[in-house]
Amino acid sequence: MIELPIPAKVRVGGKWRARWSRLRRRVLNGQRLRLLSGLVLFAFVLTHFLNHILGIVSVRWMEDAQVWRRGLWQSPPGLVLLSAAAVVHVGLAFSRAIRRRTWRIPRWEAMQLVLGLLIPVLVGGHVLSTIGLKMRFGVSDDYSRVLGDLWPAAVLMQTLALAVVWLHAMLGLHHWLGGRTWYRRSFPLLVSLAVAIPLLAEWGWVDAARRLDIAGLVTHSVLPEAREWVLRGRDTIVAVLGCAFLVAATVFLIRRLSHAGPRSIAVTFPDDRTVRIMPGATLLEIGRMNGIPYASICGGRARCSTCRTRVLAGADLLPPPNPAEQAVLERIHADPTVRLACQMRPTADLAVLPLVPAGTAAKVGTPGTDLYHWGVEQTVAILFVDMRNFTGLSEHRLSFDVVFLLNRYLDAMAEAVRTNGGYVDKFIGDGVMAIFGMGDGPAAGCRAALRAAAAMGPATARLNREFKASLGHKIRIGVGIHCGPAILGRIGAAGGVEAAGITALGDTVNIASRLEAMTKELDAVVVASRAVTEAAAFEAGDAPVREVTVRGRGAPLEVHAFATFEDLDAALAARWDAAVARAAG
Repeated sequence: MIELPIPAKVRVGGKWRARWSRLRRRVLNGQRLRLLSGLVLFAFVLTHFLNHILGIVSVRWMEDAQVWRRGLWQSPPGLVLLSAAAVVHVGLAFSRAIRRRTWRIPRWEAMQLVLGLLIPVLVGGHVLSTIGLKMRFGVSDDYSRVLGDLWPAAVLMQTLALAVVWLHAMLGLHHWLGGRTWYRRSFPLLVSLAVAIPLLAEWGWVDAARRLDIAGLVTHSVLPEAREWVLRGRDTIVAVLGCAFLVAATVFLIRRLSHAGPRSIAVTFPDDRTVRIMPGATLLEIGRMNGIPYASICGGRARCSTCRTRVLAGADLLPPPNPAEQAVLERIHADPTVRLACQMRPTADLAVLPLVPAGTAAKVGTPGTDLYHWGVEQTVAILFVDMRNFTGLSEHRLSFDVVFLLNRYLDAMAEAVRTNGGYVDKFIGDGVMAIFGMGDGPAAGCRAALRAAAAMGPATARLNREFKASLGHKIRIGVGIHCGPAILGRIGAAGGVEAAGITALGDTVNIASRLEAMTKELDAVVVASRAVTEAAAFEAGDAPVREVTVRGRGAPLEVHAFATFEDLDAALAARWDAAVARAAG
């Protein structure tokens, strides 16, 4: 068979099509656009509040900072970005409201929705009286003029707007970041900031306005026609929002009245509970409409996988996953029968089985909960160490001597792990499995794992000196290290009384174990994957990169094999010297 060369144009086209597909999946989907637009608006609000805080010191400080903030947000690119973010965020919110099939939603989601609807009503007039007047009539938006308009008549309304905007943003950020380990670890500090920033901002602008009024420095340069324009604009915003709300309510009522028509479909839940519904609602909405508890930490935004569901019958009749759902399914390595209830919209009869109990998801979303009790996915470094020829060393010895030797050896290896910030997952016979980077990230974890492996060399040498007379053979060890995503959880603790230790599961663990076994055939004491050395940002010295085939893995894996612990020590020392030189330079 003759293979014809692919023309360069076709290859390039295919490359751009692949890039466009990735862009659509990662960015240009409704959920991601809503998140990105919300983050842009939050950045604007945060800089605005920080600017207000300077009023505690002086109005001059506020004005000086306003120059920089104005240069950022009122420049042509900044204004386009901010306007687009506002239109996209509000538009997608109303689109989601119109498509909603039930209002049986969690309290936090209802609260965020109500706050979001109030924001344009409360803030629209303020935006028109600042940026709007500046663009339409050339009126200055300096603090002396704006604070004069707000003080004292509009203090309460402006305070309410400030609180509503901030609370809406905090709810959104909390339920976006709620499942991340670093967020839960930093929760007390973040809550303190979330409370302090709006309080200080309120203090800053109110105190500045009061001082300006006492000093007689308030400027009132707005013409009557300009004020009339602001009032008309504010009324228009309220009218448009009211019409949009009526449209959403009308569409919702029409759908509710027609949900049991002849075109309805049957959805069977566990315990043979079957409900009939018109096509168009998501499975999450179908469950909520019929009082069936469903887990959904992110509120149905495809930002988590707690609503994942196994489709027992009718999977082939479902529409394919949208880009947001597909990204989550790929991340959790779901099989084709698993879908997200918040994204799939059944068009034919089907039977389903929710995979995460609703109560479990609620506990996972609660601040202060031990997240490892329910399981998290995290990138970590996994280290395996095993004693060579333990069977030969233990032959013809008393059980007491064998247990004593094994305990001394395991204590020494565990001490090397703990001293370097690792967590001993488990003891497996004469082996130890350890996890690094749970609290400080994969880069620090990989460096700590390499340091722990290097420390195991001198620890083994001390054991050999201690047991030289009684063993007759040297203790030898092999260490394997790999870095990658793993599932971390307290296996066996769910529903139990005793708290179990944290363990790691997944392909990263399997690869680390096989790298440890590979030290024998590579005649090495430590085998570390290139993922580890790259994350640790250090050169492997005289340990060249090798490609090895790992059982259970299709593609070859690049590794560094260190023949002696001295080689690893030298590589770590070289990295330290290079870091010191960079700092000095």
